[in-house]
Amino acid sequence: MHIILIYFLLTLSFHHLQGETQNDGYTINLIHRYSPMSPLYNSAMTLEERFQRLAHHSATRHIRHINNLKSNYFDTDIIPSDGDYLVKMVIGNPPVDLYAIADTGSDLIWVQCKACDVCYSQTTEMFDPKKSSSFKTLPCNSTFCSNDPNMQCDDDTGTDCEYFYAYGNGSTMSAGIMGTDLLTLDSTNTNTSCVFGCGLVQDGGFDNNAGGLVGLGGGPLSLVSQLGPTISNKFSYCLTPTTSNYTSRLTLGNSPSTTVSKPAVVTPLVNQDNPTYYSVNLKAISIGHQEVEVNKDLVIDSGSTLTYLDPDTYSRLESIVKALIPEEPMENPLPGFKLCFDKKTGLKIAFHINFKLNGGDVLLVDSNFFIEFSKSVCFSIVPSEGDDDPMILGNIAQVNFEVEFDLKRKTVSFTPRNCTQNP
Repeated sequence: MHIILIYFLLTLSFHHLQGETQNDGYTINLIHRYSPMSPLYNSAMTLEERFQRLAHHSATRHIRHINNLKSNYFDTDIIPSDGDYLVKMVIGNPPVDLYAIADTGSDLIWVQCKACDVCYSQTTEMFDPKKSSSFKTLPCNSTFCSNDPNMQCDDDTGTDCEYFYAYGNGSTMSAGIMGTDLLTLDSTNTNTSCVFGCGLVQDGGFDNNAGGLVGLGGGPLSLVSQLGPTISNKFSYCLTPTTSNYTSRLTLGNSPSTTVSKPAVVTPLVNQDNPTYYSVNLKAISIGHQEVEVNKDLVIDSGSTLTYLDPDTYSRLESIVKALIPEEPMENPLPGFKLCFDKKTGLKIAFHINFKLNGGDVLLVDSNFFIEFSKSVCFSIVPSEGDDDPMILGNIAQVNFEVEFDLKRKTVSFTPRNCTQNP
């Protein structure tokens, strides 16, 4: 049976996105999947269980990064059971509320649509394009459709654009048609026409509470690329600790201007064959006067919990860390981690880690590279499988930084900030 691929630009009514306008930017709440505000929150899970699941998500996600960055065939690499942050959004006219994964490692925006042929069991209401008064299908001769290898003309209509995205090893997929509708951000009257997919066939592993995906990558289909000049070609996020009762925030447009004690570190983005990813050059990693030379690309990934380094770089860094901590590491670290210490020994972390970039040093405090559990403390930097695997800066390392991407200047900046406070 022919897989129906409905590719459409539909209205995202973001005035229910729980955001507010500041400094020409639209600030939206980012909800960590395991925070008390999340629909995925399970109070019965222990902190260890949550982070072990996040470590597993990071590992599977890293495999997808490896496949995408080493291949000439580009597909999205996350699914709504992957990625750590969600946004609450409202789609269509009349509006439909749902939660979607928001992530910098993906471009395509899509939601599961009503009347789907193969669906996962979504707990929230599905978007019905037939009931949206401003819905239009995207023609197959559009630039988006003709330039994307994951899209094609609908054999049935001959005019509509279809999409087909396979994830990971192909065991999970989303397919549908592309279309257009008005996009309203926050409580403003700023309407924008955006392209995304209406998923009619979803097969594989999906979170039932997540109704879709919002791509924030650098490719042309991502939300930030489509909004372009209307948000000054900029977006930023400020992540709070996973255990915090405060939500993180995403700003589309100029980041909030506040007085900070330390200036921003601005570094150029590295050009890559795959435009989705945001990468910088990591020159070295230092702890005090000890330095590990690196000189490799580092992918900034808000959807990965852990930070990944190539095995040689990790080994050299681990040796320095062990030498600075007098206690012996645990023989059997928690699953997903490489280095853990027993808290009974009175463990104290008295050092910082510098990630040296072109443009300055990003100083990480202990909470950016150690996770504290009830009985242990684990290093949130881990080794990848191979020397040529992509290195990843995970979201724990980015906590309490305003991370701003300027797509026009092709730079990213890191500004130290307490993200639990209002900007």
